[in-house]
Amino acid sequence: MNPLLNHKELYTRGDRAVWKGRVDGQERDWMRWHQLMECIDLSADFSLSHSLVFLGFCSDEGVGRNQGRVGAKDGPSAIRNVLTNLPAHFSAELKLKDAGDIVLKDNDLESSQSALGKAISSILKGGGFPIVLGGGHEVTYGHYLGIKHFLNDPKCQIGIINIDAHLDMREISAEQGNSGTGFFQIEKDLSNIGQSFHYLAIGVQEISNTKGLMAYAKSKHTQIIERKDLVADRLTALRRQIQDFASQVDYVYLTIDLDAFAAPYAPGVSALAFNGIVPDELFFDLYSAIIELPNLRSMDIAELNPYFDIDSRTAKLAADLVFKFLDRF
Repeated sequence: MNPLLNHKELYTRGDRAVWKGRVDGQERDWMRWHQLMECIDLSADFSLSHSLVFLGFCSDEGVGRNQGRVGAKDGPSAIRNVLTNLPAHFSAELKLKDAGDIVLKDNDLESSQSALGKAISSILKGGGFPIVLGGGHEVTYGHYLGIKHFLNDPKCQIGIINIDAHLDMREISAEQGNSGTGFFQIEKDLSNIGQSFHYLAIGVQEISNTKGLMAYAKSKHTQIIERKDLVADRLTALRRQIQDFASQVDYVYLTIDLDAFAAPYAPGVSALAFNGIVPDELFFDLYSAIIELPNLRSMDIAELNPYFDIDSRTAKLAADLVFKFLDRF
């Protein structure tokens, strides 16, 4: 039985009505994403070979628990609204599929994270590449659960690259995780099964993390590239660090918290970064080093809050990150 059937009240299949927009022609070179998107139901069994599979995670319960500004539950819809009209520059061999959404019921974040894990595992087992559209950064723990279930091998090492102003490694409170505890939960889980914790955080700012948290993360062998380190004369060394990190693991998972970016480019987030990363040529050079990793096998984009987005700037930034990834897929 498909494991998602156990969470059927938390899963809605892809909706063709979402994917609509301008039509410039029917020949491939004139097409836009909405003309090529196939909407699927993960409850069915099918091959996802050569497919990039979008999945929404419609939760900001973790953001609320973390005392952030809520609204990210509507992030997946806002990102799809931009993706739908993008031009199709990617390879004709690549198929686009929308697998729908994981939703939240009765503030039960833990069940939604479990459902997300089952969905991620199903996509990976089908041969697809998952891109999860968040949603709060509580998406990380659910995404990890899916990778762990898919690999099902204690010898396979998971490496997580997090582009984020925050380490998201704070201890859980009252036995409940939130949008800032994902990496604490992952480290504890890996430690309990005797696996190493491989975590590379890029864009971290001291102003956004306590001194104690920075020390705790380093004590768990977290590699930290601070926002202030993202400068041109360090680019070659940073690219090498990313490649060396990936070479130590079997599976690389990339998670992007949009609050890593400077406020003028990403105003629509749960926790604004006034002096974050500027998405310029230097950043995208570094980003290319990540998306070209041969063992990068899944990614997500978190914390888009459309209620604070100005002119859809943050949604367009999220879409551009996906667009550039497809160009190199």
